[in-house]
Amino acid sequence: MSDTKKPHFPPVAIEPVLGEPWVALANGQELADWTRENEIEYNQNNRQTEKHLFYRRTFDFLTDNRVRGDYYEFGCHRCRTFRMALTEARRHNLDSMGFHAFDSFEGLPDPTSDTSVEIWKRGALTTSEEDFMGMVRDHGIYVDNVRTIKGYYSESLTKELGAEYLDSGRKAALINIDCDLYESAVPVFDFIDPLLQEGTVLYIDDQFAGYKGNPLKGVSKAFLEWQKRTRWKVVRHLDISWWGRSYIVYLEKEEIDGVL
Repeated sequence: MSDTKKPHFPPVAIEPVLGEPWVALANGQELADWTRENEIEYNQNNRQTEKHLFYRRTFDFLTDNRVRGDYYEFGCHRCRTFRMALTEARRHNLDSMGFHAFDSFEGLPDPTSDTSVEIWKRGALTTSEEDFMGMVRDHGIYVDNVRTIKGYYSESLTKELGAEYLDSGRKAALINIDCDLYESAVPVFDFIDPLLQEGTVLYIDDQFAGYKGNPLKGVSKAFLEWQKRTRWKVVRHLDISWWGRSYIVYLEKEEIDGVL
């Protein structure tokens, strides 16, 4: 049997070793049969590790700063980050937190702008509502606190639904905006605006994805436009690998005085 070290499957994000270069690196022999499937598995493992680290850090921030509210996720494919939120909420004993899953549950709509991701077509990234809730039930955490809101955002995020949420008095603690497309993100920012509070964390999942990092396109463009029309201010919080970034919401002093 060869003594050559075999790569991890799934590969770990970073494995420290003693000696140069101080981290474990696969060599040419180990990557000789590396395939596209291996690449996808490797990327996904690293990406989800980064996201989980963000949720661990952010729920610590929320609880330590007494930012009380619900979790909102816009774009819930495969229930990955949604389950991360459920787990970290349970670790912090947030039994009264509500979890709101907004998704078409039919995949992406027809893009109206060009993207650099060829798979972003109508119907891509589909997880049905039934499958999503099946994953939630299998996960077994705060199942009764989960609500799904089905539909494309231009149709589902109605004034009536917004008024229902506003009348409930339940503010947002953490919002994950994972919309991929500009046209999907625009109505999301308008919908969440009345639900914000000081300390709300906004996670913009695709800030640098899909448009070669151009901040004037995609979800990033919708975010910049919203900042020009809202009274809320944001401060940069955490970077989530190369594609995402989070922000903390706050009000300037004169705005605080005006709403007290």
